[in-house]
Amino acid sequence: MATKKLFGALLLSVLFAFTSCIQEEALNAECDIIAFDETWLEENKSLFSATPIIPNSLPTELFVYFKEGTSIGTIKSKEPRFKLTHGATIEKTGTTDNGNNGIIISYRTTSQDGMYHRDYKVYLTIRTWIKRGKPFSFESYEPEQKGRYNIWYEEDDGTKLYWWASGNAGIAIINPKTYPTEVEENGYNGKCVKLETCKTNKTAATYGGMPIAAGNIFLGEFDSSNAMGNALASTRFGLQIVPGKPHSLRGWYKYTPGETFTNKAQEIIYERRDTCAIYSVLYEVDATNFVPLDGNDVLTNERIVMVAELDNPGEPQEWTEFEIPYVTRNGKTFDAEKLKNGEYAITVVASSSKDGAHFEGAIGSRLYVDELEIIWEDE
Repeated sequence: MATKKLFGALLLSVLFAFTSCIQEEALNAECDIIAFDETWLEENKSLFSATPIIPNSLPTELFVYFKEGTSIGTIKSKEPRFKLTHGATIEKTGTTDNGNNGIIISYRTTSQDGMYHRDYKVYLTIRTWIKRGKPFSFESYEPEQKGRYNIWYEEDDGTKLYWWASGNAGIAIINPKTYPTEVEENGYNGKCVKLETCKTNKTAATYGGMPIAAGNIFLGEFDSSNAMGNALASTRFGLQIVPGKPHSLRGWYKYTPGETFTNKAQEIIYERRDTCAIYSVLYEVDATNFVPLDGNDVLTNERIVMVAELDNPGEPQEWTEFEIPYVTRNGKTFDAEKLKNGEYAITVVASSSKDGAHFEGAIGSRLYVDELEIIWEDE
């Protein structure tokens, strides 16, 4: 009997200690929107022109694109639902118009411990295709949420379209003094984008194997959450904004390479001279489950249909015009039915070091680009 009483006392002690541990466990201090609610996505997938995204370059700004012809009334009735970090709560704080093509809903999330909050904007927008005859002039930009670097966007009927991304979001992790992708006041026509290959810090070079960062800008998304672990996968190229069959890519650029070319091991390669990259890729996608190309396969993936690439760009010191044709790849042909069904994505890419994705190039290489434009076959 004494043994049973002793065992019971020990058991109660263990249970009490276990319960105390649970009660004393710190409440979650995170308050993030992790993803769109899967049930909500499934319920409304027939209305979407592309998979809703949470871009890491703008982690508090979410985008839901609706098919052309969707009424504003319908959009307003499709208020999204979300998956949050454990214990967090969310409340709607307002709705504003975003031009004639959509609305912006503001939300505030609060952490489980009630001590932290985060403000989000969710853009519900009718998907706008790339405008024919309108070049990308890089005149519209704004600082990201912490004011560290700029983000470029396009405008359609007063609606901001955050189509452009850069590696700045990844570079921000190492707190640089300057960023590789910046605004340049003296473009070919107005302002332009300056892309410069920069040296990173000791941590990125030694432990991350990333001694340099090439300036880049592209149509797509940069996933900063994966930048240190898998930098190539962080560049998510392409958007489902294709209005027709592309004929050629044209624009203006000038380029000065840096003096010393180095490889990923920071070894000088005396026989190599840096060069820039300007290209565009059209590729196939699942219209309702968008999977982008990334830095591993943007020029090699079997889904690629057409590529326009500037070969031998040289080192023009003055603004120089180019026009390069799209050529087919992988034995594929452009399919009008796939276009109609939203089964194509396209990207335009510019980089100050052609092999910058592999951390090879020359510090100080500078590429300026302006007035980039896709010419469509029926223009």
